[in-house]
Amino acid sequence: MVSARDRSALVVVFIGAAAVAALGLWLWAGLPLGVPGEWVWRPNEVPVSLGPSALAGLALVVLGRALCRPGRWTAMAPAARALSLAALVLVVFGLQCALLNAVGLPWVGPGAVIASPNATTYFGVSLDVDHVPSWLASYHEQLPYLPHHARTHPPGVVLFFLLVRRLTAGVAPTPFLATLARGYNDTFGLGLSPTDALAAMLSAPLIALSGALALVPLYLLARQLMSAEAALCAAVLAAAMPGLLLLGASPDLTVVAMTAATLALAHAAWRRTSLPLAFAAGLALAAGLFFTFAFAAVAGWVALWLLLEMRRLRGRAGVQRGAARCAAAGLGGLATFYSALRVATGYRPVLAAAAALGAHREVTVMETARTYWKWLIMNPVEVAVFLGLPLAVCAIWGSRWRRGDEADGGLRAFLLGWLVLVGALNLSGAVRGEVGRIWVFLAWPAALPAAGRLAGHPLRAATVCAIMFLLVCQALAMRAWLTIYSIL
Repeated sequence: MVSARDRSALVVVFIGAAAVAALGLWLWAGLPLGVPGEWVWRPNEVPVSLGPSALAGLALVVLGRALCRPGRWTAMAPAARALSLAALVLVVFGLQCALLNAVGLPWVGPGAVIASPNATTYFGVSLDVDHVPSWLASYHEQLPYLPHHARTHPPGVVLFFLLVRRLTAGVAPTPFLATLARGYNDTFGLGLSPTDALAAMLSAPLIALSGALALVPLYLLARQLMSAEAALCAAVLAAAMPGLLLLGASPDLTVVAMTAATLALAHAAWRRTSLPLAFAAGLALAAGLFFTFAFAAVAGWVALWLLLEMRRLRGRAGVQRGAARCAAAGLGGLATFYSALRVATGYRPVLAAAAALGAHREVTVMETARTYWKWLIMNPVEVAVFLGLPLAVCAIWGSRWRRGDEADGGLRAFLLGWLVLVGALNLSGAVRGEVGRIWVFLAWPAALPAAGRLAGHPLRAATVCAIMFLLVCQALAMRAWLTIYSIL
């Protein structure tokens, strides 16, 4: 006889399956995802080869089910857990690469996404950087005149591509690389050398790998907030997020890893009152702000989370003093990073941020003229789609905590801070459209309440397996019927 608890999990799986089927029919019919007349994800019109992706997705589901068997994770030695997390990262990376290469020529197509001035402008800007210190010193003056994407962001992504280009500069040109560079140049009107073309081709899998590696700090953070088995469930569910799997050539995945690392360091510092860890969290926050000014949201998230935790633990001796010391050490790490950068290069982050915010407002409100209220409704829908509709349903189901649940160990404060942050960002109207990509660094916490509810469930392995299978199916459907990257 099926208990009420078992039936609730079956209902969640059924609703998730119905949501994936409805989304698949919507995309198959060519209906828009977005706001017509303002911004939509375009239907895919080119042939797609999904065989390798389906096999890699099946491997991910099988691995997830094996790891989530009740009692298996807690019985493992620490070394076996580390190897299992490494296997999870590698399988996710393999699926990301398979999805990247599902359209166009293998490895050449992902490189075209990186080199395309339409898909992203960071790589093209890196071609004009000769002397890094002088370029950084005048970055705030150049920023308003840079092409789209680059003119609303700090220089970190451009420098990432510059680093990859310099690392490949010593590779001996081959006929293949010469042909590759000629193809990119003819398509995009760039002046790429053969080694630049190689850098573009390698950059996409490097970015995908950074996103897959985010699962490690995600697990470590979840482990601080939940049991070991619940933390594993969170990492496994997050591993199948369509946004993580489909956006393998987007630098936004690097921001996912930075976000998880910053939050994990900040919480570990808070729990142990460790000033070195707090200083490291400040450095991680500074590095994130060097990649995207949107990382300021993570700083606000940490601050709100800390305030909620202090309220939860009020009355305990030394809580406020420890929090103040950790906050000071974190600010010290932030200040150290930018002070050293200022001395070494003359980079002025405040002036660069002011110029970027002005450019962002001009692009969002004036050039594209996107309607506030429409995106107020559409943004959460798009976030749920790229999070994965089955995972979104499972997260809502998992939010029904009882007194004494694992949420009382700090998870509730973490998720409340997250919800306030995402809600405030949406109400601000700062981003209108494409939030499935832009806010991917904010989506993964939804895996935590889902995992918290599933961790002690008698049908945990089967339910996690079913949810992962549905998430992979959704990712394949989106790859088949959506243009994830518009390179022309």
